[in-house]
Amino acid sequence: MKKLIFIKFGGSLITDKAKINKARFDVIDGLAAQIKEVRSIDEDTSFIIATGAGGFGHPVAKKYENNLSEGLSFIKEAVKKINKIVVSSLIKSGLKAASVEPSNISEYKDGKMVSLFYSSIVSLLEKNIIPIFHADLVEDLKLGTSILSMDKFLVDMAISFKNIGYDIKKVIFCGTTDGVIDANGKTINKINNENIKGFSNLFYDNKIIDTSGGMKGKVLECLRLVDKQIPCILINGQKENNLFEAILGKEVLGTKF
Repeated sequence: MKKLIFIKFGGSLITDKAKINKARFDVIDGLAAQIKEVRSIDEDTSFIIATGAGGFGHPVAKKYENNLSEGLSFIKEAVKKINKIVVSSLIKSGLKAASVEPSNISEYKDGKMVSLFYSSIVSLLEKNIIPIFHADLVEDLKLGTSILSMDKFLVDMAISFKNIGYDIKKVIFCGTTDGVIDANGKTINKINNENIKGFSNLFYDNKIIDTSGGMKGKVLECLRLVDKQIPCILINGQKENNLFEAILGKEVLGTKF
């Protein structure tokens, strides 16, 4: 059975989050090239990637936050746009990739994943096709139409695949900072369930529109991986070869969980 690595391309990384529908093509192409380089030297590892909504999805989601059902088609259209750009970049680099809609392969109840339809994902992996998931809205069985953060979805998938016997090598979150930054502007090298309370004052409301939990939400999701003994790291995806080195297990500046 092939090993799995889960990667999140943060919305602030692959888009200009302060502007509407502005993709960072150079960054996206760089990330695609690094994954292609890894694939050329390691054919036994498969990838599952999730793309953040960034300046494509968050402004639309914010507009309809009090009536997500009304905005559903507009929000989905927005997040699919940036996802398609990422898929196209990966294909252009020489990889096989396909967009997958999270709401089509998962079910949630009261904010918790209750089922994941593995077969469609496994089918892609067996064909060496990288599934590329996008931020989405789901019909929660209790809460109704709800925003599904890719931070949460990626963690849910990693745990689910480990539970059915897959070897999850790691989960990598690629953003625009060197991991979680402390009050002095320095990277917090490690966060766990014991020291998290000491960092709670670092989390604040994002000045840029974010409807999926921001850094605080991301950290809390990463702590769920700690309980399942799945390695996780937050890195700066803007730095040259950072993703490549993180995938291969080399030392990279970032926050480990």
